[in-house]
Amino acid sequence: MISLILTILGGALLLIVVLAPLVIGHEYGHFIMARRNGVRVDEFGIGFPPRIGKGKQVGETLYTLNWLPLGGFVRLAGEDGQSTEKGTFAAASLWAKTKILLAGVTMNLIIAIVLLFILCLVGIPGLGSQFEPSFLHPTYAQSKQLILTNVEPGSPAAKAGIVRDDYILSANGQTLTSEIELQDFTAANAGKTVTLVIRHNGSIQTRQVTLRQPNNQGILGVSPQQVYKLRYNPFEALIAALYITGTLFIATIVAVVNLIIHIPSLIMGIGSQTVPSSAQAASGPIGIAFVLSSITRLGLAYFFLIVANISVALAALNVLPLPALDGGRLAVAYVRKLTGGKISTDTEGLYHGIGFIALMLLVLLITYYDLRKF
Repeated sequence: MISLILTILGGALLLIVVLAPLVIGHEYGHFIMARRNGVRVDEFGIGFPPRIGKGKQVGETLYTLNWLPLGGFVRLAGEDGQSTEKGTFAAASLWAKTKILLAGVTMNLIIAIVLLFILCLVGIPGLGSQFEPSFLHPTYAQSKQLILTNVEPGSPAAKAGIVRDDYILSANGQTLTSEIELQDFTAANAGKTVTLVIRHNGSIQTRQVTLRQPNNQGILGVSPQQVYKLRYNPFEALIAALYITGTLFIATIVAVVNLIIHIPSLIMGIGSQTVPSSAQAASGPIGIAFVLSSITRLGLAYFFLIVANISVALAALNVLPLPALDGGRLAVAYVRKLTGGKISTDTEGLYHGIGFIALMLLVLLITYYDLRKF
């Protein structure tokens, strides 16, 4: 339990380190596009209030540092709708508002593409066939191997001295490169003593393991995961980065919509013994922190792959018409235009306020399931 808490705390710190520059980049997109469209930026803040010092006024914008290191923000003139004079967000055209609100999404996508492009050049961790363009021809920067993400205490593997982060290379002379191959081997040899060749801390070692008979605990008592890396030439690396970004973007939107649709089952599953499938596929702050802390043990490539994934997720979330986020604000702007301005500022504020509370409750619900999963 203590180990799990330390893992989550370490991941939470990593998450703050990751989110801060991604959010600042997102807000910088709003900042640049607002200025290009004649909308005054009253404040550009690094972190969230309370403010450190008085800040520095440069032209029309106050630049501030704040105590909460959770990213940053821009405060546009007239974004609350109270002021409609020239140079305010409220007075800007619908097209200008669209560009300003989507500029943050664009910045997050650009960050992801750059990170993925670099990874594709040096060796990007395998994401599975769904995210790998079949029309390109990469080479293996690291061949397919099996790493153990967990070893059950007291299991046959643990008794043989096998630990988490060991690689299983072969079993009884049979090379293993996938979870299915390991599962088939252990099932065929249940109850027998087998010879496993592993890589432990960089050295190749042999282990004799007596497998259990089939039961609810697993025959070997490990959780394996296939890992590999692909490398592309510069031109194909750019194509692959664009393809992966687009695929992740669409997959994230589908996942969020599916999560919202299944909110009733999430609520009904609170007292059940199993975690609903919709919650299995989703992760809140705790889940992301746990994944960050766990996967960074595999190396920097995996860390930056997660960073790129989070950047795409931020973009996808801010495209959807969710209250209090960019997509929600943009949706209100278009509905106001279509209805001839019949949506009042108070109504918009109520929509964002109630919607934000609902989103936070959903995050808490996912966090509850994260704690159950991990």
